[in-house]
Amino acid sequence: MSSVEMVVLFSLVPVFLVMGIGAGRLVLADGRVSAAAAAAARAASLETSPAAARQAATRFATSTLKDTGTTCSAGHPGVSVDTGDFHAAGRVTVTVTCRVDLGIARAAGFGPHRDLSATAGAPLDARRSYRGQP
Repeated sequence: MSSVEMVVLFSLVPVFLVMGIGAGRLVLADGRVSAAAAAAARAASLETSPAAARQAATRFATSTLKDTGTTCSAGHPGVSVDTGDFHAAGRVTVTVTCRVDLGIARAAGFGPHRDLSATAGAPLDARRSYRGQP
């Protein structure tokens, strides 16, 4: 191998490593945001009122992301809870958004951050009494 080939090869190796790190960070963060949405939907489905469901969803989404080491750039995740179908045999849907800082991956052409979002739903018990229902 000539010295020119060696210089080109050794200058590209770090770029590919950083690209791999950036892609890995995105995949991990995306999975963690999805897990947070699922945990939040499950927690919301266990509550008996829409207000309590929203509080539980926000609490569980935040704690799931914190427990997995995922930090949202805005300081906290965005949590949207759809309680329009909150009645026996209904459904609650939660959307979690998080702006993830990509750190060193910027050197490989990734932007400084990426907005990730995940939606999950959970059914409400058909035999349970919910506030505001007979």
